[in-house]
Amino acid sequence: MHLLGALELDIRPGTPDNPAVVKIALLRYTQGEDGRLFITSECVSFEEIEGQINALQDELDELRDRARRAFQGT
Repeated sequence: MHLLGALELDIRPGTPDNPAVVKIALLRYTQGEDGRLFITSECVSFEEIEGQINALQDELDELRDRARRAFQGT
């Protein structure tokens, strides 16, 4: 499984009187019986978990770029 869209950037644009506010929201997850939230599917090999980690890192990198632009716009 390739992880797509697990995270979302919530941006409240800034104004001259108030700074921009940015938060990261969790879009996709599963909940375990113990209440923990999981953002990947079950992985049965190192290659699978490595792919999940790489996809999350790519998504976080994109969110960082979008957040930077949001803060530069204020």
